[in-house]
Amino acid sequence: MEPVTERLKRLRESAVPKLSVRKMADALEMAPSTYATYETDKKYKKPILPLDLTKKIAEVLVPRGVDRGEIFTLAGVTGELNVQQLQKPGNDEDSSEWVEVTGSVAAGVFRAQSEWAASERYDVRFGPSKVPGAKRFGVRMDGLSMNRTIPPGADLECMWIKFSSVEPKAGDLVIVERTAHDLTEMTCKRLDQEEGEWVLRCESFEPEFQEPIRIPNLSPESIVDDEIRIVGIVLSAKIDLAPAGLSQRRYRVR
Repeated sequence: MEPVTERLKRLRESAVPKLSVRKMADALEMAPSTYATYETDKKYKKPILPLDLTKKIAEVLVPRGVDRGEIFTLAGVTGELNVQQLQKPGNDEDSSEWVEVTGSVAAGVFRAQSEWAASERYDVRFGPSKVPGAKRFGVRMDGLSMNRTIPPGADLECMWIKFSSVEPKAGDLVIVERTAHDLTEMTCKRLDQEEGEWVLRCESFEPEFQEPIRIPNLSPESIVDDEIRIVGIVLSAKIDLAPAGLSQRRYRVR
């Protein structure tokens, strides 16, 4: 696969008019030597760019004819992630298209309370439910445990298993609840099956997230062992790429 450093250089050089390293750095408001690091594979070793930097790169290159979707692949925003140019919701917006984001998922982070306070929550417009009658909830992806598929900061549209007739199956992205000593970890994992066992896997470039979690069996209602329970199925993911004023996140006065 082409290194992210080479892809960034290729996209910069494809801009019309073409941008030099110095002009690109000026547009991003950083030192030329700092920007040059991101185009040098001997200095920048990571497989993807930071999402915030990629957003700024898009603001510079999209007006110069570079494809927005290809730019965001630099941050790993590909595959199942729903990346689209967001439109400003109208005044007659359908409330059924919005899902409340009530917390975050992050591997290795155990909390006394898995849901955010009401004042911290926000709504995201995912559109009509893909599963009629499903009860949906939203969580924000934090950390790097799924960064091969979902970058940190993405909002996940999820379906509660306990309120649905849909059962999780191998290949699904799922929301996993793990408890230990009255603390709860909420994570996103890929459900897999291996030698008759159910396995939960991270999809990460980071070495600390490579070890799978094995689960003894699958029940019709949920996947459970002593401390692990699958509570939701991920339906889609969205990252807000819109400029200020066009965001499809909204905060409500509570």
